[in-house]
Amino acid sequence: MKKSVRLSPEEFDAHVQNGTCRLSFIGMSNGGKSYRARVLRDQAGFLLYSVDEEIIKELRFKDMDELSAWLGYPSSAGYAEREATYLELEGKFTKQAAMKTHGRNLVFDTTGSVAQLGAKVLEALDEHTLIVHLDVGEDALETLMELYFTEPKPVAWGEFFSMLPGESEESALRRSYPTLLNERLKRYRALAHVNIETRKLYDASGAETLSLIREHL
Repeated sequence: MKKSVRLSPEEFDAHVQNGTCRLSFIGMSNGGKSYRARVLRDQAGFLLYSVDEEIIKELRFKDMDELSAWLGYPSSAGYAEREATYLELEGKFTKQAAMKTHGRNLVFDTTGSVAQLGAKVLEALDEHTLIVHLDVGEDALETLMELYFTEPKPVAWGEFFSMLPGESEESALRRSYPTLLNERLKRYRALAHVNIETRKLYDASGAETLSLIREHL
């Protein structure tokens, strides 16, 4: 399934039927990717591959909370080195979009920073999967920012964080985070083969999720 080739609804049906459907969910952290991937696993029999879960195992952490605590905020000492390690592992595991699934449909759960990975990694994702962006829309960005403080997920900031003279850490984070989110949103939309508003997927079953993806082809 390549971006350069328009996939018809009938071809999508055939992939699902034959066990050769390979979906990648991309989008914001806390935007519903992992939940939607689990729905396809539990209700439609998809093989689920989670990049964050693989990073957690590689670093021998217990869960996402430990991973988030380890990475920390971009103003903390040693963050740049930890971020580089995180992104290196993310790239390594994202390339597994080409993994053999032995006749099973695949749903590939990427991380929020997938749009910041290198061109070769994104080419692998593009070549081997149908990339589905769960689009939260601009109206949700403020809510996502608050979730970053109350339910933190690991975030690779790259060049999108800065501190002004005399500025507090929280003020710098709140000033910088909208810039990061808006840039990611643009990159997700450009990267995706299919963009679906998350509100349309609210409470959708596995079969309804596949039907909605089909409608957007």
